[in-house]
Amino acid sequence: MKDKIMARSILYIVFCFLGILVGRAQSTSDKELVVLQAPSDKFVSITLQTHKGLLRFGALNMYRGQATGQRQGIRGGRPVRGAGDPNGMQKSKTVASGMNNFALLVSLKYLQPFMKDLDRERLTTMTSNMSEKDANSAFLQRFLRRRVAPDLCLAEECKNAGQGKNEFEILRNYTSFVDNCLDPLLDWSKTVMKNDELVVYHVSILNIGGTYDFDKKGYTVYHLLKLNNIFPMKQGILNKVEFEPVKPFELALRNAVDKRMAIKFLLQIDEQMAEQFQKEGIRHLYAVKKIKVKWANKPMGAASDPLEFTYSHENADLEIYTDEALTQHFKTLSLADLTH
Repeated sequence: MKDKIMARSILYIVFCFLGILVGRAQSTSDKELVVLQAPSDKFVSITLQTHKGLLRFGALNMYRGQATGQRQGIRGGRPVRGAGDPNGMQKSKTVASGMNNFALLVSLKYLQPFMKDLDRERLTTMTSNMSEKDANSAFLQRFLRRRVAPDLCLAEECKNAGQGKNEFEILRNYTSFVDNCLDPLLDWSKTVMKNDELVVYHVSILNIGGTYDFDKKGYTVYHLLKLNNIFPMKQGILNKVEFEPVKPFELALRNAVDKRMAIKFLLQIDEQMAEQFQKEGIRHLYAVKKIKVKWANKPMGAASDPLEFTYSHENADLEIYTDEALTQHFKTLSLADLTH
């Protein structure tokens, strides 16, 4: 009897331990994504990727080559597109649309000063000699009907803003969107980039597919300081994100860039590791840095002008990973001490 009781106790402890592990795994997975809840069921909620508790921008994890229970990287084998996670394709679509929709909200926030020019009752016709107000109205209507409504809306009364079988139905759909959905969307947009800034992690790709330098023990790589991929271009508004140095090492970086705003430096990797990378088909690495993105607050002459932002580095760390999921850390470099 004592043996049975002891055996049951041991099994209970084992099951409890397994339950804790499963719970931890689920919570870890959940932390990779954050959802910006829509203000009502008329709109889509926005799913974004995170890294170390902050939003992740730039190169995203597209869930490629991550076999169940394994992590792609130095020991993960050659990446195979679409292998492993059966939900990978759907997850990649979700985060890609999430980035697009987040950029839409950011655009709506900073276009609000021009909303006074928007004709809410009639569609503005494009002409060669139209006034500034009409030009702003035409641009905003096109943006709202072609991008905002189909991507951010779920309810019929607003997602069909750009649709219609005839001019009467087209106008009804547009005014339905304006009357029922535009102001809630504008209010929602005010909740992003509080204080006109955002601290995030940016991920870029370092290509190591070139010839290995046996004398210098490494690869010559390029790191772009122009980050226009922070806000995707798909949303129809041109967003510019310019590097604005704040710290001394950033000034040195700016002085070392080429015409593409790229830093050229030697990424040191010993011969054994470089050969292992080649055997496993690893041709690029992922460089992660913590940055602060800020609204440039420059006067805009028209709604069609680019939305301008600036960014600077929160610190000099450049974390290098071998996988796009950022689970396999390779080394840490310093932006203040790159071998140019």
